[in-house]
Amino acid sequence: MTDASVPKFDALRNAIYHSARKNYYDSFNRMLNFLVIILGAGVAGKVSELFHLGERWLEFGVILFATLQLTFDFGYKARTHEFLQRKYNEMLADIELEAAPDPAKWRSKLYTIASDEPMPMRALDALAYNAALDATISDPAVKQANRVRVPFLHRLLRHFLARQGYEYQLESQPVRWWQRLIDNVRS
Repeated sequence: MTDASVPKFDALRNAIYHSARKNYYDSFNRMLNFLVIILGAGVAGKVSELFHLGERWLEFGVILFATLQLTFDFGYKARTHEFLQRKYNEMLADIELEAAPDPAKWRSKLYTIASDEPMPMRALDALAYNAALDATISDPAVKQANRVRVPFLHRLLRHFLARQGYEYQLESQPVRWWQRLIDNVRS
């Protein structure tokens, strides 16, 4: 049995996951704020002449990015993941204070925190699992036996597609070239 089966590991994996989601939403929110301000500024008209863009394209850009910003509220989503990351980090700190942590107690706490979670992005969760494994296990053989294989396209689209039906396999399991091809086509 590895450290990957205890609540402390799950709390670490979830903290890493929510940190990545928070950073993604914060970056996207800042980018949209930047675009709305730049495209909406009076200077945009002069810039459009310089780059031979029609004013209609700038107006369309302002409408598009402002609508994305207001509709999806990426700042709120970032704060949700920040809150969850903090809860998991607090749980890790509490586990460290106990001399002999009770796994049932901490699994119960994991379930309580998970009740506030939005739908997980499974590729990002698999990457967070690998990162937590790398952070907690020093034996290379144990790491290799427990790491999860995440296809390239899944890594690339980890913040956009939930991949609820996909089953991630261990890296230690052999994969034929045609299975990799099917994985990439299915993504």
